[in-house]
Formats: sequence, structure tokens, C-alpha cells
Amino acid sequence: MGWNTSALFVRGASAADAVGLLASPAVAEGAPVPADEATSGLADGVLFAAETGGWAQVWDPSMALAPACDPPGDALSVIFSSVASTYAFTLSSGGEVVRQLVHADGEAVVDVGAPLPVEATVEIPSWGPDEDFLWAVIEAVTGTGYPASLEFQPYRHG
Repeated sequence: MGWNTSALFVRGASAADAVGLLASPAVAEGAPVPADEATSGLADGVLFAAETGGWAQVWDPSMALAPACDPPGDALSVIFSSVASTYAFTLSSGGEVVRQLVHADGEAVVDVGAPLPVEATVEIPSWGPDEDFLWAVIEAVTGTGYPASLEFQPYRHG
């Protein structure tokens, strides 16, 4: 089973502030959950947020809020959609999009800005970019890979 989720990474923001960029109001609800639940959760109306390495990350299983966000500072949004065979990222610096890449069915359907150096270092399978490609971009931009040991605060919205 592949990944079907989205996330927003915001440099220098608190987890609560990053959640506020996606959904307002949003209220912290319940105890923190492990990364596997946050990054693959199926709960409707819930975001999962944490901070690490100077970046807040908010996982949005609905794939509705993170991709539509226009953050004011330095940010990275990603979409993992193995069901639709779509993988995408948008990198913003100072609130301006500097790189956006969307692959659907192995083909680039949006390609804006200069490629990031990491894009040339990832081995792309015959079917096109996938989860490994996005994780390489996340790690290159934020300095953190899959957050296995991180706990995420659930936030209820909507």
C-alpha cells in the first residue's frame, strides 16, 4: 500500500502557527500520536502537527488544506497520492514559489522554477517519481527525513 496524504513544512514556525496557516479555527485534541498514525491517518477533519529541526510539519490526510496553502515565509508542501499516481511538491521562499513540480502517471504536468540539486540525485523508477523522491526532497529542504520517533499533536478543524 502506498502513501496517500499531504504535508506542509514551515521554517521557524511553531506547530500551532503552522496549523493556523491551514485551518482556523483548529483546536488541539487528545494526546500526541506516533508518526505512522500522523502521516497515514484517515481521520476526517484532523491535522497532525509537530516541530523538529527548526521546521513545523503539519500532516493533512485529507489532501485538501496543505496543497492549497500559500504560506508567507519559507515552506514546503508535498502531496503523496499513490492511488492517483501523483506526487508533487511546492517550495516557497519568502512567500514566493521558487520550485513546483507535479508528476502524474510518471509525467511532469507542472514544472516551475529551477530544479533543486536533490532532484538529480534520486534514482527515478521506470514508473516515475514516487514516495522516495518526495522524501529525498523533504530531507534536502528541511534536513529531516521520515520522523519515526516524533510525536504529533492532533488538531481538530472544520
